[in-house]
Amino acid sequence: MSKFFKISIFIKILLLVFLNNSYSASTTGKADVYKVTMKKVELCTASTSVTSCENAVVIGNTEKTVDIASANAGASAASYGDAALLPLGVTYTHMRVTIDRKFTIQADLEVSGVTANCTTTAALSDSAYPAGELDGTEKYDRTPVIEDGGTAAEADLYLKNNQMKLCGNAECGNLGLSDAQTVTYDQGVISTFQTQHADGSTSDDHVMVYKLTSAYTVALISPIIDISFGTSAAIKASEHPTEADLCYFEPMEPNVTITIK
Repeated sequence: MSKFFKISIFIKILLLVFLNNSYSASTTGKADVYKVTMKKVELCTASTSVTSCENAVVIGNTEKTVDIASANAGASAASYGDAALLPLGVTYTHMRVTIDRKFTIQADLEVSGVTANCTTTAALSDSAYPAGELDGTEKYDRTPVIEDGGTAAEADLYLKNNQMKLCGNAECGNLGLSDAQTVTYDQGVISTFQTQHADGSTSDDHVMVYKLTSAYTVALISPIIDISFGTSAAIKASEHPTEADLCYFEPMEPNVTITIK
């Protein structure tokens, strides 16, 4: 008789960028579009840091973009990876996940103190930003701002380096930047380890390591690995701390359910 070996891992990927600006009004809400790009999934027999994945076996190594907001709660938004080559009898304790630092998000949120809603638009993205100020490494060390109001559209938002400057105006020229603010990603709170991007980093990858809720030992029947996504507060919109009627956005905490069966 066939037996199915199943591990359900209910985890959150904490992607919130802490900008130390609690004095500005903000709100979180559900995005209309929330695209995340998966790049790699590995199983590990042990892990001691974000760069450590002992006896790593890659079970998924292709780019797959998932619109989390389009999936019903609890429904599978991604089926990613092939565990057929896992060696029999080996026990895995951790999973390492690599995603792209870019999120494509569309949102329209009401923020207290802002005269009109904060809305994402394409003008927030890369070379579309005024004067092309975010078309290079700037996307990782500057957070763009946009006038509130307007019609919501998709925008590319990025996980920042550990030194980030908030744009002071819609042009985001050098004279319009705030002082550098420290950006941190929690370690050992939700994920066991995750990337802390150094000042000046140009890497497009964000890596997270999770400890499985139960160790998984490979049996005769090849397991099926499913990854499901869902969010209830996918995006944070904040009023600019010093400039009226300007908003900025941060990706929040996508829920991830990884099932091996």
